[in-house]
Amino acid sequence: MLSPALTGLLASRRSLLNQQVAEARQRWPNLDTAAFSIFVAQTLDPLCLALAAVDEAAMPAATEAAFELGLELVAQGLAGPAARLPWVDAAWQQLAVPAASLIATAPLATLGALSNAVVRMHEVPGVRIDAWLQRMAALAPRCDSTAALRSVGALCAWQAGMAHLREAALAQADGLPVALAAEAMGVDEMQWPSLRSQLGSERWWHPQGAAASAQGQTVGGFTGLGGPFAAPPELRASAEGFIARSGDRHYLLIADAFGGVVLPASAAEFAAAQATPATQLLIDSRGARIGTTDIAYAAPADGLVAVAGPAGIALYSPWSHHVRLLPGAA
Repeated sequence: MLSPALTGLLASRRSLLNQQVAEARQRWPNLDTAAFSIFVAQTLDPLCLALAAVDEAAMPAATEAAFELGLELVAQGLAGPAARLPWVDAAWQQLAVPAASLIATAPLATLGALSNAVVRMHEVPGVRIDAWLQRMAALAPRCDSTAALRSVGALCAWQAGMAHLREAALAQADGLPVALAAEAMGVDEMQWPSLRSQLGSERWWHPQGAAASAQGQTVGGFTGLGGPFAAPPELRASAEGFIARSGDRHYLLIADAFGGVVLPASAAEFAAAQATPATQLLIDSRGARIGTTDIAYAAPADGLVAVAGPAGIALYSPWSHHVRLLPGAA
């Protein structure tokens, strides 16, 4: 059963909203109106109540905007009970109350930013979207604009495993109030200037610990099991990370203290990259190690290869579809 607030709004705006549904069905003939009805009950209704609690006057217009955006998201399979991913509904449901003030003043911009963020994160395997939602629920009330919400969202997405966002997220953090940027990174406000510098210069440094784990990050996997690599990859180092060649396809691997990602790359990038041996990492019959630290890597010692570059060390094997990315240098 819908809340009285949403029931009243739907009744008073029935003609306009029915027209929006009809137009959506023309644009997306496969629109499942039953699924949209469930979206209205489970996702739009709680949002309507959250809006009414913070700004009753703004609630009708903001809810109407959310209704229209929700139609598009359900039609595209991004929201509702038949969605390809659960995260758009989760973002609206979990962040409706924390971000209600922003949604009331800029509904399309705010809900669009949140929806786009979780869709982008869903496209990158291994990103911890549930952790991002938890952090955003705590930080959204501290944001005084949608722009600030986006910047905080970028910082939290980076920490949730979107390693390729590191430089952009830190650049956006420079436009935030120091207290908010520090809170988003989980550090004391007084420490932020020095920590900001260290985060920018040391990709493997973690503000919650003295140093990143020597074990680094594991990325990749076999395509038959949902991974990116059809064949065990060959690695070369680039300025940003490592370029992998697997069969006739190429990938950019980026990792830091918070996570690792595999992105598309080109044959030209692979050709330009360097296969510099990682002399800091010792490989023998027992496996691989740096100093006295054994590196956990599920592959036979025979054939292990390690290359190094500005972004660290890549350990790979002709017998594995996974790559271990480690802190270190050539």
